[in-house]
Amino acid sequence: MVINVTCPTHKEAINETGEKWVDSLNLSKVEKELEKNFEVVKVENIIANFYELEEVEKKFLIEDIDVIFVYISTWNWADQISQFIRNMAKPVILYALNDSKAWSIGGLAATHGGLDEIGIKHKIAYGNIKDKNVSNVIAVFANASRVKNILRRSRYGSIGGQGMGILTGIVDANQWLKDFGILTGFTDQYTLVVEAEKIAISEVKEYYKMLEKEYKKIPGFNQVFENSIRISLAMENIIKKERYDFTGLKCTFDLSDNYCSACLAQSRLANRGYISACLNDSNGALSSYILSLLKNNNEPVFTADVNLAIREGNMIKLIDDGAASPKLTLNPKEEAELCFQPKLEAKASGICTKLIAKPGIVTLVRLARVDGKYVMHLTEGEALKVNESEKESLFRECGYPYWPHALIKIRGDMERFINNLRSEYIHMTYGSLKDDMKEFCGLFDIDLVEN
Repeated sequence: MVINVTCPTHKEAINETGEKWVDSLNLSKVEKELEKNFEVVKVENIIANFYELEEVEKKFLIEDIDVIFVYISTWNWADQISQFIRNMAKPVILYALNDSKAWSIGGLAATHGGLDEIGIKHKIAYGNIKDKNVSNVIAVFANASRVKNILRRSRYGSIGGQGMGILTGIVDANQWLKDFGILTGFTDQYTLVVEAEKIAISEVKEYYKMLEKEYKKIPGFNQVFENSIRISLAMENIIKKERYDFTGLKCTFDLSDNYCSACLAQSRLANRGYISACLNDSNGALSSYILSLLKNNNEPVFTADVNLAIREGNMIKLIDDGAASPKLTLNPKEEAELCFQPKLEAKASGICTKLIAKPGIVTLVRLARVDGKYVMHLTEGEALKVNESEKESLFRECGYPYWPHALIKIRGDMERFINNLRSEYIHMTYGSLKDDMKEFCGLFDIDLVEN
């Protein structure tokens, strides 16, 4: 929402050079720039009094607005605009143009100070909106605000109980509802098996044919593959029925020992940009979900164990126990395989994914709690290309050559990275989201720790 504010004495004022103090052309230029990147809801009139703000509040309080963009055209009564912002309870950007005739930086500073006085978080931007530094501040904050708005309507599906004793993965449904607005639903793993058995064999075989076309190589169809496909389709049905926006699935050892591992299901969900965490790791699921929403393009997030930290070269090796989207490669048909899951932690086996992630700039994150308060571990780096001649030896190094890998050169200090790890898992997506994640954490009072 874009709102143009001034004060009563300036609303219709003419300055000493004969020009209107509130320049509507300036606002028009700003709105046109915003409309290039955002869906803009405009408050048509210039707002100068508290009773005008009350009317805006009544009209727009029910609108699904991610962020309030306050265009400060001249001076304004900071107390009145601060009350309005408090009542709207939305993230807010205070913006003023660097125009000498407007004298607007004073209004910006007074409103900024007023909001700080009463403890309301906000973002300030000043200058030519076409300046990349200014427009980036607005875009990044707006993106984080959009994600905040999505979270308050999201529903997490916790399927099964605690996985492998991971304290950092247990969902605290009450804290999620309080801190983020996320609602948690609970589904038993047995429901997944029951749903899986309802799937017609014809649908299972059709799904198998689809997989044959997508991967370099897949195993022959047998009972293990059939069960894995059934779990994949059952997960989709449960997600649709329960309207889960993201999920976690325990799998190990109940499902993996008695029916099949859920690695194929998790891989296929990731392939369409849907977040579902292994071991019902709720904080991992939320970490990945936030990454995915910030990226906003259905590109997969890779959840993987930090298998090895290599001080020489500032490298880490990421390996998941079988789940990864084939879209992590440049060409899935040439670089991604499906294999039978080893039986150490999956006595019933299953289908896992074998690949090496494509090169590119990556962002890695992990939410964890320290004495009940959330912290976000953030690292940036580069996924490295692995030569074809070196791939098989890399696969075999960890003892499990059938699982998805990524080789990352991280930025910053390796010792800090190791000390900030609070889970075996870390969550990776392509691109630099450092600024977006900083703004997101600021909106939720989450401590951000880098490296």
